[in-house]
Amino acid sequence: MKKKIILSIILIFVLGIVGCKATVGSGNGDVQPIDNESPIIADYYPFLENTILKYDGIGNEFAEQDAYFEFIEKDRAQIKIINPGTHVVKVLERKDGKLSEVYYEGEFYHIENLLDIKENTENILLKEPLEIGNQWKTPEGYIRKITAIDKSIETPFKTIEALEVTTDFGNGKIQRQYYGKNIGFVASIYEDGDTTIKTLLNSMKESSLEFDIDVFYPLNSDIDTVYVKDRLDFQTNQNLERILEHVMKNPPSDKLMPVMPKSAGINSIKLDKNSWILRVDLKEEFITDSNMGSALETEILKSMVNTLGRFYDVENVYISVDGKPYESGHYSLKEQESFKVDIEGIKEFTR
Repeated sequence: MKKKIILSIILIFVLGIVGCKATVGSGNGDVQPIDNESPIIADYYPFLENTILKYDGIGNEFAEQDAYFEFIEKDRAQIKIINPGTHVVKVLERKDGKLSEVYYEGEFYHIENLLDIKENTENILLKEPLEIGNQWKTPEGYIRKITAIDKSIETPFKTIEALEVTTDFGNGKIQRQYYGKNIGFVASIYEDGDTTIKTLLNSMKESSLEFDIDVFYPLNSDIDTVYVKDRLDFQTNQNLERILEHVMKNPPSDKLMPVMPKSAGINSIKLDKNSWILRVDLKEEFITDSNMGSALETEILKSMVNTLGRFYDVENVYISVDGKPYESGHYSLKEQESFKVDIEGIKEFTR
């Protein structure tokens, strides 16, 4: 079920999302102070809540992208990058005068808070002092340098006075990235001989992030399960468990049954990336207040497993109740057992 998409190596240069171990440079070039009151990284890279940033792409099909901050906590933020080829999640950190990408994962199509995850990279995007000539090394050892302050850069959004950061990959390959005050990343221009690839800010709009989900429900009239294509909204720092709870409790038609009673809830959802098993812990009311016969319980569990398993792109879902393996009058799970996603023969619900 795992989605497999091969991206162009050029995309990595354009987005600056290389996920390797870092070698942090300590040397500075000839630093030119710009004024007595030096700007700080937060001026040029704010973490924006509930804001979708859209970028046009020129020169490569993957240069177009949308960006959205899914989670923000103090000096850490998780940003989702969506382009025509894939979804990428990055964790950014402002610390010790640096803005660094400390975690990167591609093919990331669900929503999950990774702010506390173990770091897997240190790709420094900006480093104070924000002065012309300040330089450092990328994870691959290339020189990245601040080359202009208040550089006028034209984008479809507007002309922006931006901080220019240049990475020299050697052999004539140059990437210039631009950061605007109170906006953040506004443009990237990659040049390699006659090849030029641009990512340019087109718009920034206060909005939630929309995502598609297939939600499975038992039918009221028959012992059977169907699915509904739904589109949900996610706001920065919103609790995803509550969103999924709500949609499973509130089918869009009286011909469909809720997957869980109103009194029930989800304690937690964790994706184990070692075993690739989704671990879902429910409140005890799911069993005590459901009043399910064996046939209906089978359809309800199937609906829940399919809904969550498909959204998180896994084949196996382990369900527990208040920390203990799922057990009812009809089912008894052991610690290592899980339910399997099974959508064979399930049809889309027609209203």
